[in-house]
Amino acid sequence: MPLHVLTRGTEPAQDRAQDREPNTPRPMNRNTPKNFIVRNVFLCAAAILITSCGTATFTKTGSDATIESLRNFELAFIDEFAVPGKKFNAAAFNAKVNEGNAKFQQDIADEKFTARRPVLIDLKAQFDADATHLRSKASQGKVTPALAAEMKKSVNKIYDHALGRQT
Repeated sequence: MPLHVLTRGTEPAQDRAQDREPNTPRPMNRNTPKNFIVRNVFLCAAAILITSCGTATFTKTGSDATIESLRNFELAFIDEFAVPGKKFNAAAFNAKVNEGNAKFQQDIADEKFTARRPVLIDLKAQFDADATHLRSKASQGKVTPALAAEMKKSVNKIYDHALGRQT
């Protein structure tokens, strides 16, 4: 007979009560199906919430859309008048500058967020400075492709900064 050091008694291992398999299966907990349903509903709701938040960040606020519109206007202005070899048309240039000033003034007046107004005022001052610089260069016939490229780069950098995008 083998010596059982850790157990008492002389029963073989297969006869001990704790080692036997029960004859009847344990009944399933009544709440288990409900727990699966609740867990799945929670996971679906969390997935919908996460994906909806991600897409919401791609929409622009009214203020950001205004700034983008002003950027596009100024870039188009540079494209129109910073053309090497093009004869300077003072009347068309002044009309476009007046249109830009009116656009900036209207957007500043319509801005709902008072904290954004100084940003728009700074952008208008930059437009005025760019228009003055371009008038000086274009009237003397000193517009170069490098000038136009540098002005566009500067405009994009300033507008990205105004939108809170660091470059």
